[in-house]
Amino acid sequence: MGSTQPIQALPAAITPRARNRSVFYAFTSARWITDIKGAFTLDVLVEYLALWDLLSEVTLHSDIDDVHVWQLSTTGQYTAKSAYENLEPLVWALGREFGKVGRLPPGKCKFFLWTAALNRCWTADRLARKGLPHPAACPLCDQVAETIDHLLVECVFSRQVWFSVLQHFSLQVLVPQTNSSFFDWWEAAISRVDSQVQKGLNTIIILVAWSIWKHRNRCIFDGVVPDVSCVVSVCKEELRQWSLAGAREVSYLLAQEHPVG
Repeated sequence: MGSTQPIQALPAAITPRARNRSVFYAFTSARWITDIKGAFTLDVLVEYLALWDLLSEVTLHSDIDDVHVWQLSTTGQYTAKSAYENLEPLVWALGREFGKVGRLPPGKCKFFLWTAALNRCWTADRLARKGLPHPAACPLCDQVAETIDHLLVECVFSRQVWFSVLQHFSLQVLVPQTNSSFFDWWEAAISRVDSQVQKGLNTIIILVAWSIWKHRNRCIFDGVVPDVSCVVSVCKEELRQWSLAGAREVSYLLAQEHPVG
């Protein structure tokens, strides 16, 4: 089959009951067509015609068993490696570098960043969408509604943490500003430093984001009072420990550090 644009409008015109049909049932006598009950907007019509062209090339063989084809690997077989490599490219690429620190728990950090990249963290906005109890305001600054981008880069509390940690390495100019996406800021930040600093900066960003998230959870579930100095101290100590454990990029930054104030 040739490439095509993703089908987005057409599914809304399908009846809920029809969405559970098997492929065989949908193909039989082209029953999938009669399942389209919604309004035929221009977008729906265009996608319907495109789907018709694609399906016209497909022939089902009742005597051949179905097989699963994993499109993200050259063999068509699923592997964990291919899944990791094809998920969030930035997170997993950085994760592979971070994973060189053998005895540390990089899996937890990478998993958190993966869920953040997919907007799957249980912040207040997601809890609200699911109709679940949620804090009315950010648990760290108590000013605005909580989202993952607010928590990691827009929150006054978090930006104080970023400033204090980055200042320790004379990188305070990279502190995130308000109205920014965490991952957009991350990419912009590493583009502003040379290659020797980039890997160490990546590790710092991973750690600080993870530490902010953990502190946020302690405030919600354990009743801890938000404390910038506590988070900063934890980050600095963790970075020192990671350096001792073999994170060479962090060691390079620690050797070059020029604390301000």
